[in-house]
Amino acid sequence: MSDGYALADARGQDVLAALPYDRWIAASGEVMAEFHRDPAGFRVRFPGNADFVVAAETLAVRCEPVPGTARADCDTLWHNAIVPLLDNHRGAVSLHGAACLMGDKAVGFVGASRQGKTTLAAACALAGHPFLAEDAIRLEGNAAPYRVLPARPLLRLFADSAARLLPDAGGAPEGTDKLDLAASHRLPHHAHPAGLRAIYLLGENREGPPAFTRLGQQAALAELMRHAFILDIEDKPRLAAHFDRLARLAGTVPMIRLDYPRRFDCLSNVVERLAEDAASR
Repeated sequence: MSDGYALADARGQDVLAALPYDRWIAASGEVMAEFHRDPAGFRVRFPGNADFVVAAETLAVRCEPVPGTARADCDTLWHNAIVPLLDNHRGAVSLHGAACLMGDKAVGFVGASRQGKTTLAAACALAGHPFLAEDAIRLEGNAAPYRVLPARPLLRLFADSAARLLPDAGGAPEGTDKLDLAASHRLPHHAHPAGLRAIYLLGENREGPPAFTRLGQQAALAELMRHAFILDIEDKPRLAAHFDRLARLAGTVPMIRLDYPRRFDCLSNVVERLAEDAASR
């Protein structure tokens, strides 16, 4: 066993007979994950990295890494993708995003890939607002009061962001464009659940000063659906229950679109304005 899942011997990713029933596709068009039916239940394939086979009844998980995939990479896929998929399948709420502590409450950041969620969480931590999560916001319970569960004390930053925010962090390992940064006195991590104050949707407008716009409940629900983890999109009863849980979240926790310039020299001002807005919610 490795960190909650069984680790199989490395093997190649054979071509599967059936097409995937779902895919995660990045804005660049790259396929990040494929979802297949498997005799055991589900097979979640991360091309070039690993397959995770999930038993339908018990939800026990076996990881089949591709030769050359490091154990740490399997652990990252487990924590940042498989665990939140299983959470939502079991009836919890997990969102693709980052979170940090502001005051005594948590705020979450959601948005498309490479919109700056983890970079913003790192900037907040460096300004004294400890991070809680860097790729998956796992909520305790599925109704108010919501609390954010702390993730690993680790931030995975793109190398360009790490170089600007933490110049002494070093470069990314060969074969990856991300750097694993352990929590430290300078980059604090909050290790306890924290009440969820607000969720910030990172907007597309990158011009002008930071702008905060609260979304209505229906718009917030639509965004939550986009950023939620779903293991089986063909399981209609589970989808209906999942929709209800997200509707409760959208009706309880404010969602605010945050538009701001994606420039490193502006980040300190963005964090300051963000802290002011969060305190007002």
